[in-house]
Amino acid sequence: MIPISRLDPSLERLVKKIEKSKKDYVLFAIKQAEGIFKDRLFNDQGGRAKDGSLLPQYSKQYKTSNKYGKRKTASHWDLVATGDLMGDIKTNIKKDTATLEFSNRDEIKKADSLEKRSGKTIFEFSKAEMREVIDETVKQVRKDITKIVKESFK
Repeated sequence: MIPISRLDPSLERLVKKIEKSKKDYVLFAIKQAEGIFKDRLFNDQGGRAKDGSLLPQYSKQYKTSNKYGKRKTASHWDLVATGDLMGDIKTNIKKDTATLEFSNRDEIKKADSLEKRSGKTIFEFSKAEMREVIDETVKQVRKDITKIVKESFK
């Protein structure tokens, strides 16, 4: 048996640094997904459906209150008006599995009702959003590996 250190000490450093890094890419990916998802649902122009289209317009200019009690006029559904729905979407991580979930049954009912009323899929990821999460995660993995390799072979 030949120890890796005899082949090249740099190679041994590389292996040890990778083991020590313990980067949690599952957490990284779900946080990326959460940000992308919330950006689509809760923005100043009004929430957007899975297909990217704006959620329906109100029949008339509609006054909404934000969490600070200020009122504003909205023409499109404002999913951030009270902040309840946005605050209830949480990441749930178990071992190597991560999900975005509503932690409150009332918000699940609200989400289902919004989809039925709009006739659009709102609370699912589009293929483009999934691709963006994958691309960002791969980019981060490459960045971390490149850094470890450079440090190991100085």
